[in-house]
Amino acid sequence: MANYANAVIAKTRAMFGQMLSPVQYDELLRKQSIQEISAYLKEKTTYRSALAGVQDSEVHRGQLEMLLHKDVLYQYVRLVKYVRAKDSVYEYIIMDMEIETILSRLRDLISSREEDDYITSLPSFIQPYVSFNIFEMAHVDSVEQMAEFLKNTPYGPVIRACKERLDNQDGRIDYTAYEMALRNYYFNTLLERAQKNESGAARDQLRELITMRAETMNLNTIYRMKAYFGAQPEQIRAVILPFRCKLSRRELDALIEARDEQAFRKGLSGTIYGKHLPEDARFLENETDNMRYRLDLRMLRFSTDPQVVFMAFMLLRGMETENIVRIIEGVRYQRSPEKIQQLLYRA
Repeated sequence: MANYANAVIAKTRAMFGQMLSPVQYDELLRKQSIQEISAYLKEKTTYRSALAGVQDSEVHRGQLEMLLHKDVLYQYVRLVKYVRAKDSVYEYIIMDMEIETILSRLRDLISSREEDDYITSLPSFIQPYVSFNIFEMAHVDSVEQMAEFLKNTPYGPVIRACKERLDNQDGRIDYTAYEMALRNYYFNTLLERAQKNESGAARDQLRELITMRAETMNLNTIYRMKAYFGAQPEQIRAVILPFRCKLSRRELDALIEARDEQAFRKGLSGTIYGKHLPEDARFLENETDNMRYRLDLRMLRFSTDPQVVFMAFMLLRGMETENIVRIIEGVRYQRSPEKIQQLLYRA
């Protein structure tokens, strides 16, 4: 194995060892305020550097969440110096941030949000790493301008092609169509890059990590649309990503066609997901995501490929940030520790 590969794997697993322990999660769940959470993270965890200089008595939810997301990026920056990141799966973190920034601006156009509000909410720490100027995007006032603004990035042609396909005459922005186009580009690009790995085993592992993420997104979408909106199959198909991991095409079709939430749960119980889900799973979306968490954990511990270990770690690291954000939200709305814990990613 090349020296760089050994360095990536060793450094990644060392950083994984510094993630929050079950004991630290338990202590976080017992905090009574955002200020207490901030103080604990700064004093008792590896987030101390990310929160250095923060006044716990003055910190607010948005500031704390921004710093946590910033730390994920800086973990990526620390790791990626060991590899050749250009046009590889290592860049998926940056692609995530770019696409979320574009989608955020599209939502602003739909809601007619003021430019000043957009600028003040920007995660400015990503600017040195992304392929476009996030501040200049504040001046984008239409999908046509968005396509032109992004023309020298991979996303411009995606936006342009989607706009031409929709050919709307009424000026409305079909947000879902643009989101699906960008997410399809994202997953297809990652799969293409994964195929370049010289190891067949690593290619299979990367494909599993990538498609499992897309598939759990699909399952959660189907569940929400049936449980909360009573959506029809044709409505659901319009927002489903064309990627599968554990499900067969027939199983996925059956879940989409299920007449309601109960029928969906029954259909899911007959798949590989059902074999790993508690029969009385109340928070079904969390349980399917927990299967992905366990996959990421297994890949990080047992794979011998640096790209696989890196991607698994960064996915786990992102989930840890989401866990902390959920704890912050739970404490803010005075949820019990037991209820918050049910919403966390866990092995």
